[in-house]
Amino acid sequence: MNDAIPEFDYTEIVRSRDSQNVEPVANSPQLSEASKITKKRKRDPQLVHLLKKVSFQSTLLCVVLPLFSLFKLILSKPEWNGKLLKCLAVYMFISQVSLVAGYHRFFTHAAFQCDLMVQSIFAILGGSCGLGSILDFSSQHLAHHHYVDTERDPHACVVHGWLFAQWGHKLFHGNRKSARAVQECRNTLESTAKASTSKVETNYISSPSYALLRWQDENYAEILVLTIILIPCILAKFCKVPFFSGVFYLGLVRMSIIQQQWLLIGSLCHTKRFPLASQPFDDSRSAVDLPFGTIMDLLTFGESNHNFHHEFPGDYRNGPGKYQWDPAKFAILVLYYLGLVGKLHSAGQDQIEKCLVQQQQKLLDDERSKLQWGIPLDKLPIMPAEVFVRMAKQEFQEHRRALVAIEGVVHDVTPFIHDHPGGVALVETSIGKDATQAFNGAVYLHSQAARNLLATMRIAVIGSGHMGIESTVWEKHILESSNWKNDTKGREIVRNKQQVTFTNKNHYAAGAA
Repeated sequence: MNDAIPEFDYTEIVRSRDSQNVEPVANSPQLSEASKITKKRKRDPQLVHLLKKVSFQSTLLCVVLPLFSLFKLILSKPEWNGKLLKCLAVYMFISQVSLVAGYHRFFTHAAFQCDLMVQSIFAILGGSCGLGSILDFSSQHLAHHHYVDTERDPHACVVHGWLFAQWGHKLFHGNRKSARAVQECRNTLESTAKASTSKVETNYISSPSYALLRWQDENYAEILVLTIILIPCILAKFCKVPFFSGVFYLGLVRMSIIQQQWLLIGSLCHTKRFPLASQPFDDSRSAVDLPFGTIMDLLTFGESNHNFHHEFPGDYRNGPGKYQWDPAKFAILVLYYLGLVGKLHSAGQDQIEKCLVQQQQKLLDDERSKLQWGIPLDKLPIMPAEVFVRMAKQEFQEHRRALVAIEGVVHDVTPFIHDHPGGVALVETSIGKDATQAFNGAVYLHSQAARNLLATMRIAVIGSGHMGIESTVWEKHILESSNWKNDTKGREIVRNKQQVTFTNKNHYAAGAA
């Protein structure tokens, strides 16, 4: 570490964050040290232990009510009502945009800044989807990004399976590791919102408001009553349908469809073996881009490019495609042109292309490792020229072994001598001799395939020095690229997860980016 560059001091941040997680010691003034040590923890019965793990709020909103809505639709055929259907479509679309653009891309990933009025709409209508308050939703989602595919991931599809990623994590509280990770991310969100709110804003377009986050979290039940009962009742009056029908279709059915769409993203988009799914940016994690284009975009409300999202979580888009079906992106752009949204963050095309090329390079490396390329030149033994001539003649006379020198490298072409297109005689006349000119055009200019085949027959280099020979341009290129660290122009190839800033050690549970 250069002494001239001070290291970032994060101890105060960690201390302030951890102080919020400290659990009080039970009755410490009253209990002696001996009694604390000897006190045994009473275990709950298995049924009680299981019930304690049940998350009653999310179970009610994401399991019980959706199942009730489904069975109600199956058992009683809904009557046609054009006005109600139009109200349902508009209300559902605005709620979906509030969830995906607001809850997800704005409050969680800070992909843009927006007006406080728009933030309030996002907070209220996004809350109508039954996925919890912003702080609950965002902290779980950030923990998912930061600890994806591990036990700390609140809905790890790889660890716990598809069913848990779809519904199981809504039935039960997470394990201690994931609960701790979620709490850390929640503290980070709150501290970031506080820091942003304390700054003097020159306009109304800003980062997430801490006051709004706290208000929405403390009044989430009232928001559910407003958006699932009161607003549907008002719309039911307009549509001339009974209040119960308004609450059922505009409240429960709408909420159930939206949240199940969102839960599908966490399960399907992390099924690595999903048929025809792709991982164009990074295949080290489970996030995939779903196939069938627009069909999956409609099913997931434009969120099917999940591999892109995990690589660029702060992008206000869900994919690099300009005309890809992404309603949240189009809604953000409309708000941007209206002056209600600013500071849109999007990954540069150059950065996107880098990740694509690195992933392709990784796949090529994997394929290359399965092939036989011959012993690298710098790993071959050195053989003096006179030894080569003497050994080549002796080996051919005694064992019919054919040793030929090309570009100062000794090759044992015995396995190929009878398959040589130029005939056996041509190879035999080259034994113990330098066949460089003949190989490179004097007799026949050999192809790339022939050179690759010849490379698998290397056994030694002739001469002395670093390589044992004075290499030609061709052999120098082969040697320089033998470790495949440079491209054809000599520039270093930086592979995926091999950047100098990358480390496997997590120093601090920060955000998802």
